[in-house]
Amino acid sequence: MPIKLPNNLPAIKTLTEENVFVMTDTRAMTQDIRPLQILILNLMPTKVDTETQLTRLLGNTPLQVELELLQTSTHKAGNTSQEHMIAFYKTFDQIKHKYYDGMIITGAPVELMDFEEVDYWDELCEIMEWSKKHVHSTFHICWGAQAGLYYHYGIQKRILPKKLSGVYRHTLNYKTGMLFRGFDDVFYVPHSRNTTVDIEDVEAVPELKIIATSEEAGIYAVKSENDRQIFIMGHSEYDADTLLKEYVRDKNAGLNPDVPCNYFPDDDDTKEPVVKWRSCANLLYSNWLNYFVYQTTQYDITQINSENLENMINGEINRKVVKFGGTSLASAAQFKKCAEIVKAEKERSYVVVSAPGKRFDDDNKVTDVLIEASKLPRPEAEDLLTSIKSRYKVIARGLGLNFDVDAEFEKIFEALGDEAKNDYIISRGEYLNARIMADYLGFDFVDAEGNIFFDAEGQYDPAATKAALGKSLEKHPKAVIPGFYGTMPDGSIRTFTRGGSDITGAIVAAVCSADIYENWTDVSGLLMADPRIVDNPLTVPVITYKELRELSYMGATVIHEDTIFPVIKMEIPINIRNTNKPEDAGTLIVKNADYYQSSLQVSGISGKKGHTSIVVEKAHLNEDSNLRGQLLDIFTDRGITITNMLSGIDTLNIIVESCEFEGFADEILEEIEGKIQPTKLSVNDGLAIIAIVGRELGTSPAIAVKVLGALANHKINIRLIDHGSDKINMLLGVSDEDYLPAIQAIYKEFTYK
Repeated sequence: MPIKLPNNLPAIKTLTEENVFVMTDTRAMTQDIRPLQILILNLMPTKVDTETQLTRLLGNTPLQVELELLQTSTHKAGNTSQEHMIAFYKTFDQIKHKYYDGMIITGAPVELMDFEEVDYWDELCEIMEWSKKHVHSTFHICWGAQAGLYYHYGIQKRILPKKLSGVYRHTLNYKTGMLFRGFDDVFYVPHSRNTTVDIEDVEAVPELKIIATSEEAGIYAVKSENDRQIFIMGHSEYDADTLLKEYVRDKNAGLNPDVPCNYFPDDDDTKEPVVKWRSCANLLYSNWLNYFVYQTTQYDITQINSENLENMINGEINRKVVKFGGTSLASAAQFKKCAEIVKAEKERSYVVVSAPGKRFDDDNKVTDVLIEASKLPRPEAEDLLTSIKSRYKVIARGLGLNFDVDAEFEKIFEALGDEAKNDYIISRGEYLNARIMADYLGFDFVDAEGNIFFDAEGQYDPAATKAALGKSLEKHPKAVIPGFYGTMPDGSIRTFTRGGSDITGAIVAAVCSADIYENWTDVSGLLMADPRIVDNPLTVPVITYKELRELSYMGATVIHEDTIFPVIKMEIPINIRNTNKPEDAGTLIVKNADYYQSSLQVSGISGKKGHTSIVVEKAHLNEDSNLRGQLLDIFTDRGITITNMLSGIDTLNIIVESCEFEGFADEILEEIEGKIQPTKLSVNDGLAIIAIVGRELGTSPAIAVKVLGALANHKINIRLIDHGSDKINMLLGVSDEDYLPAIQAIYKEFTYK
């Protein structure tokens, strides 16, 4: 596969002559694949030589690589023309909003200066800090490696007694790693430097691993524990004559340099140098691109920041409340996954559980069976409950517990036929799951009965709940609480609406003032678009409560705000996680995302088909509040929900769902004609409303431009457009037949690069 380079870069001619497959910008525009995005911060004075050396190595791989060149704005190149720098190099301000699969920071001839004395040091520090959230893997070379070790880990460089120059013998300290996969036991690398780092200093940092060393040259390769940082002390990229040029330069400068070690045959500088490192250099860069970049980077490059979502949660985490949904607890195997998740972090103090969900497509949710049983005559109900009892026995046996399932179901059987105990029967799925989970974890069991309360009207009673549940949780620092139900003033059981376990989890988190509320389910967070419309949509790493509400209102399948109102009120962050993929960071839901790095320009795209637009036109319509009120009353009197309204000086465009409007269409239009006497009245059916939600919509005009451009490129006509008052959503109206292609086009615009 080729490496993609800017048109007319001088390296293209050299590499083409060497049969290295390069691709220009123009040719790459016809390709429909995802190339690796690699950024090179070139600090070397010989810019063109370094470009050619690195692109040669990056191009020797079966992967397509797209290259960008970066310069520091605080230091102007003295040995390269400004025309070249302007044509091919960007500054940090131009690229800092972007994300890269890999980055190379080259060496620089400033070794004998203290880091802080280098005129671009502050800018380099800013770039290295930025790279931690915008670059998947960073490859540091020579002085760049020393600078990276100093900035990230505080490791000081040491001045050598004399310049290290030559081609040195190296061996591997860590033979099973992938960076040097395929290397011989002994290999050679050029070095040209005046400074080094001590092995003891690196070994003192537990996050670092030394991979390769040389008896003469010292440390050669170091990597971070998470593979995101690679530090290479030598110059594997050097051409055959690079050391020769440096040697001649130093001789001409009167520095009386030593002959580079192991470089000339018999150390005779009149003979042609022998290249011993080229195959190792090609293999090193291929391994980095393949194993440390390509195989581990996100397909959507903007998701690199979400790899560290846990680090985005502000403040110290001392207490977490975790809630597991029905699919997470559908079997003994799923119970074990949940238990492993709870035990993985000591901060996970309180566990809220749902009833078992479906194990397979045709399976039944336990709560559904309990609801049906509560409505049946006793004999039929007992037959139905027998299958549920058997399911609980299988779960308990699979967990190795001696839980008395029979005794618990005898109580349920006794309640059959008593309508006042229907909610008690329906709630037993959560109750039994909580009892079993508490036994399996070794946690205390805290029943929702007697701790979560409803008032006489059946509404949740936060004051009574806080008083009772607060005291109980103080006595039980580790506990499991069943979701979905609570207690009426008369002592009877009452259930929340469906999804009530989410409410219970939020209540527990609010009462104990949790630092974070984890809601574990069968998806890795909230999706940017409907997976039935977009293949494998991205997970949104961070979203605000307001954004969540907008997406939910427009039909997106997300956690509903009504089920998490207690934590919203307490401003507790919510983390949506996947029980089956606990390594995934999931989605963090917060009140204010200003302090969280945004990796997506929009948080979600959702919508609905089947809307009707009623456009009423009359002079000064919106200046007459009484007339406007009468118009809206025509719809509200018939129970028709107004989805949206767009107004002008003389017009009002009312958007309603067609299914609600159709039965009243004639009489509504007749009443509008009679009461409003419009100069023009029109009705347009077959309208789809699409919402693009994102907290940057109000501050970044580029987002709206990209949305409109995406639709224009696909020749999709926009029938209406509106920005929400909160400036976090943009509503578009398109024809029903354009609904799917419109969402797909918008999604692609913000995710495919």
